[in-house]
Amino acid sequence: MRILYCNKYNYRFSGTEQYLFDLMDGMREHGHDVALFSSADLADAAANGSGHPASASGKFASFLTQARQAGRAIYSWRARKSLRRVIAEFRPQLAHVRNIYHHLSPSVFWELKAHRIPVIYHLNDFKLLCPNYNFVANNKICERCHGDRFWNVVTQGCYHGGRAAATVLATEAFLHKWLNTYGNCVDVFLAPSQFVKSKLEQFGWGSQRIEVLPHFQRIPDSVSPSSAGHGVLYFGRLSAEKGLHDLLSAMHSVPTIDLTIAGDGSQRGELEQRVRAERLDNVRFVGHLQGHELQRLIENCRFTIFPSRAYETLGKSILESYAHARTVIASDLGSRREFVRHHETGLLYASGNAAQLAGAISFLHSNPELADAMASAGRSLLRTQHSFESHYARLHELYRELIEAGKGRPRVAFIGGRGIGSKYSGIETFYEQAGERLVNRGCEVTAYCRKHFTPAIETCKGIKIVRLPSIQSKHLDSFTHTLLSTAHAMASDCDIVHYQCLGPALFSFLPRLFGKKTVVTVQGLDWQRKKWGWFAARILRLGEYASAKFPNTTVVVSHVLQNHYESVYGRRPMFIPNGTALRYPKDSHMLGEWNLQPNRYLLYMGRLSPEKNCEMLIDAYNRLGSSIPLVLAGGSTRDDNYVRKLRAKASHSVRFLGWVSGPALDELLTHAMLFVLPSDLEGLSLALLDAMAAARCVLASDIPENREAMGTAGFTFEAGNSMDLTRMLATLLHDHDARLQAGTLARQRARELYMWDDVVEKLHRLYLSLASIGSAELQDEPHRRSSAA
Repeated sequence: MRILYCNKYNYRFSGTEQYLFDLMDGMREHGHDVALFSSADLADAAANGSGHPASASGKFASFLTQARQAGRAIYSWRARKSLRRVIAEFRPQLAHVRNIYHHLSPSVFWELKAHRIPVIYHLNDFKLLCPNYNFVANNKICERCHGDRFWNVVTQGCYHGGRAAATVLATEAFLHKWLNTYGNCVDVFLAPSQFVKSKLEQFGWGSQRIEVLPHFQRIPDSVSPSSAGHGVLYFGRLSAEKGLHDLLSAMHSVPTIDLTIAGDGSQRGELEQRVRAERLDNVRFVGHLQGHELQRLIENCRFTIFPSRAYETLGKSILESYAHARTVIASDLGSRREFVRHHETGLLYASGNAAQLAGAISFLHSNPELADAMASAGRSLLRTQHSFESHYARLHELYRELIEAGKGRPRVAFIGGRGIGSKYSGIETFYEQAGERLVNRGCEVTAYCRKHFTPAIETCKGIKIVRLPSIQSKHLDSFTHTLLSTAHAMASDCDIVHYQCLGPALFSFLPRLFGKKTVVTVQGLDWQRKKWGWFAARILRLGEYASAKFPNTTVVVSHVLQNHYESVYGRRPMFIPNGTALRYPKDSHMLGEWNLQPNRYLLYMGRLSPEKNCEMLIDAYNRLGSSIPLVLAGGSTRDDNYVRKLRAKASHSVRFLGWVSGPALDELLTHAMLFVLPSDLEGLSLALLDAMAAARCVLASDIPENREAMGTAGFTFEAGNSMDLTRMLATLLHDHDARLQAGTLARQRARELYMWDDVVEKLHRLYLSLASIGSAELQDEPHRRSSAA
């Protein structure tokens, strides 16, 4: 393997670099090619030999230099350019990124993505979640930045570099959140502890891309027992969050026990001044030590102290202490319980409690046999859970998986929908829901959108947006947009073009002429829709034929459609249904604006078009004479005459809300008394699935597609029979228990069969199979997968 490691320092500056360089040595020993990209590789690093920009003289020049440094800390084009050169020379198969902030900036992730290099981001701090790195403000744990409230790093004054530097950190965090840098560019987040993973999940990062791998620690062959040592030791960075003032306070209570502090940092002068002022004669500072000097210092102590007030991602000094047969007293916070087993490998005390810490020091110092036993247990823990061999095996496996996945990491283009970020509709919902999840699985997704429909944005939820014009008429809008989109996709670097619906399927043979794979998803037999005239219906009938014959793979959203294709065309397409997500009732402030009450209205949601039978629904509702409102949420893309006809039929209790989306849609759906779908024609209604997932009682026409979706979890009426619809509405309006039971069953069925995550898992497997096998095999292989499932 050729692995490129990215880290701002190219020397052993801290525990992060200690781990990194030991890992690189180990990878070389196992025969892998490794290279390091650091600040020393930046274009002008030679100016001062440090990787830092050369300083300028004069106040104005100094201001310009600081502004330039701030800009590069936020997004460094220089780092991208330098990384591009390293990539061209080394040609890595994978990038393992460690500490890149300030000097390199998160911009390097975009350069790696541009070269389609799989990326592991190995977290050594909490910078991704907290701009000041450590979740500490005013010597206490602080999570005010939760929910992307990064401005708190400025208002709380919690960054030691001052408010100007904190403003740069907040700007960087907001920019890369807006760009979705980590979501778009990182394949795996590597957490050194379960605690780090839990924090990532708590802050909204999906668990599917997080792997936990604690650091390894090499163990000397022989060490002296801790009882042979004298005094206690702290070694590490000297900074405010490390809890060293707590340690000094504790040392007042144990004047006969000596403390050695090894390390350097921003707080050293302050700590030394306190030791002198309070005449703590049992405390000495020895500065930053490493290598053999540090090892001798550890072996000369009785045990070590880890008093940090921060969560810490790991605490490498704990593992180093165990390696030299020294137990540890640590603050009980964050990841510590994963590495210090209380009264087994060490002792834990309440963070910030100097009296407890002093008691633990006194107790352990006066019980050397116990300290020896704990140290031995800690050393055994390293052998079983922190050996280099096991660490290498897991990391090598992860590298291999990412490299293999990267080879087939598909670039997919969606064609056939109107776009993203606008009105509620089935294909547009697919674009957003499936697209975002595919991006999270490592796919590169491009959505082709109509210029008049989609806002002027470049990306949405990690999906690249390409807006193209079309001729805005009933018959030419979709045709012209699909034609332009296909031409654009053929000239792009996409691997797979995924068409939606029968009309666009007519173009699905063209990308194959350029070596690309194509997929067509059939959402329904569109030629049967009442709105189409003879000629348009004939073209769509040809589209059905094209959907079966032209693409590499045909996908249908229901078993009804699957059986139809098998009967008519003699081939069984792949079944991948539409999806939904569970919804739960929340605030109902929008209902008040619509003059609606929770659980006191009937709901239809979708297009207002003839095949949806909204006219019949209004007739059946009017016949009820009920005071409970009927709400129609949706609209027509073109046929305003049909909408005017519906309004003319409607009584005063019928509400037309237009298209509803986002939180307002969730609120409207989860508070509905009954969801009604009276359509004559469906493939697999997304609105129906959403209602089921919201635990709403559903009443739908008894067409086969609706019956398949609902199973026994809903109610039906005879399709096209207005009187039967009135009968069922009257029955369900007066049977609360039946509605409640049906809603519970509906949610259970949606959870089992129609979750978006499960749908996208099938799609992702399909894309990977198309990217990895010959085109002659593609039509059958997914079908065998589907049958086996």
